[in-house]
Amino acid sequence: MDEFKENRHDMAMSSQEDEISFECVRPLESHGKLIMQWRNDPHTLRMSFHSTPKIDNYFFEEFQRDYFVFPDLPPLFVLVGGQRVAFLRFKPIAHPQGLHRKCCDISINVAPEYRRQGIGKKSLKALQAWLKQQGYQDLYAEVKRENLPSKHLFESVGFTKLPDHLKIVEETSEQVAICCYLMALTPEAPCDGQSVFIIAEAGSNWRMGSYARDVAMAKAMIELAAEAKANAIKFQLFRPETIYAPHAGVSDYLSEAGIQKEMEEIFQDLAMPYEMVPLLAEECQRCGIQFMCSSFSPADFKAIDPYVSVHKIASYEIGHIHLLQLAARSKKPLLLSTGAATEQEIAWAVNTFYEAGGEALTLLQCTAKYPTEGRALHLRTIPWLKQRFKTQVGLSDHSRHPIESPVAAVALGATVIEKHFTIHNSLPGPDHAFAITPVQLKEMVKSIRLTEQMLGSPIKIIDSCEEELRSFARRGIQALKEIQKGELLKEDLNIAILRPGKQPLGIHPKYIAQVSGRHATRPIPAGEGIQKEDWIGA
Repeated sequence: MDEFKENRHDMAMSSQEDEISFECVRPLESHGKLIMQWRNDPHTLRMSFHSTPKIDNYFFEEFQRDYFVFPDLPPLFVLVGGQRVAFLRFKPIAHPQGLHRKCCDISINVAPEYRRQGIGKKSLKALQAWLKQQGYQDLYAEVKRENLPSKHLFESVGFTKLPDHLKIVEETSEQVAICCYLMALTPEAPCDGQSVFIIAEAGSNWRMGSYARDVAMAKAMIELAAEAKANAIKFQLFRPETIYAPHAGVSDYLSEAGIQKEMEEIFQDLAMPYEMVPLLAEECQRCGIQFMCSSFSPADFKAIDPYVSVHKIASYEIGHIHLLQLAARSKKPLLLSTGAATEQEIAWAVNTFYEAGGEALTLLQCTAKYPTEGRALHLRTIPWLKQRFKTQVGLSDHSRHPIESPVAAVALGATVIEKHFTIHNSLPGPDHAFAITPVQLKEMVKSIRLTEQMLGSPIKIIDSCEEELRSFARRGIQALKEIQKGELLKEDLNIAILRPGKQPLGIHPKYIAQVSGRHATRPIPAGEGIQKEDWIGA
């Protein structure tokens, strides 16, 4: 889609059943004229937000300037039997519900002679797979309240109606009552909410040496994570015989930390009894925090599945085909860490998950080093993963940085942050030394929440706090003095490009050359904005 090919079937999105296919619109005069012709149809004008007919030269300038801004969402012709029968235009937007889901607005214009043939419905159905491939998760539409055919179209395809509101048409400042519709293209995941999904990773830091002390520590960590306002706390469930091969030896990284035990002995000591899982899930429910637990074998997965709404697979399990397939068949969202994995290994895991019926997937950038130095975090991988695999992306962070790395990751688009925490860094065990403390966890959550507030909309918008000054100070063509009907309009004599204050705003300054030298069609008070209907003739 990086260039506009001459082949009108270049998108390979046809269906033999409904004979719908698509062609990329190109910035050619012939394409612009056809769209303008459909756009100026009287019925289309009545149903459009801009009800003024388009004029050849001005429209082609607008067409070339505005219609090809988003390379991943080119405008499309709808084809039936090779004939152009409709036009589709898209625009990325901030999610109307404030969610962390990639959303685009769609408008559809069916040629007058092809209306009432189901073209719109077939087009919207055929488009969905392509939009998902482009990484979009939700599709949004706005229609005039009186546009009954379009309202019926979106409702019949499965769009959900959102609350109506008034839309201000940019160039005319006209207020139009509109109906809004939203369709989910992909299933929702916990990280799709209005805030970043923060996981307090308990790991093996609950282990205190006896069952009673283990349960007490795990419950204490649950309470602390809930107090810090994390969204979830995550544990790990494994059996040593399903992790490493026999005689795996001693890990160099653990040896450097002073732990000289064989891997089998370490995992035997840290293995959580299966009977603890329902106890911890119940405690999480009591404390108002989501329970999560990584699994490392099919048996672990089956023990966890009844108690979680989201599954997590650790970095070194990215090649475990059985875990990926079980996660997919559960139909629950999956968080998949990518530490020490190649692009090919990630691609295989993603494809395996989807081919097994998986739906909601989030990839976590991760560096499998404990602790991870700042230089090895590679946070710029986050937007690359998102673009490459068209999924939500987060960070599983093993660094000692409680604020810097999570905040930077969120700024780069992470919608999930996973961070190890502990009661105290000096406790014995492999994960305490690099984990953050409860106080640091609380500060991390606060910093992430502040950061996402600052990030705001993913596209340029006019914030509500700007509206008053925008209305007061945005320049338009205004009357310098009282103008009589029939009087010649001339820049710097009786009209000028000025800020309106509390006077009605005039049309955009780009029309100054068109206005100058024309005659006023009405008396215009001093200061009032000049509108398109306020002049005639040369």
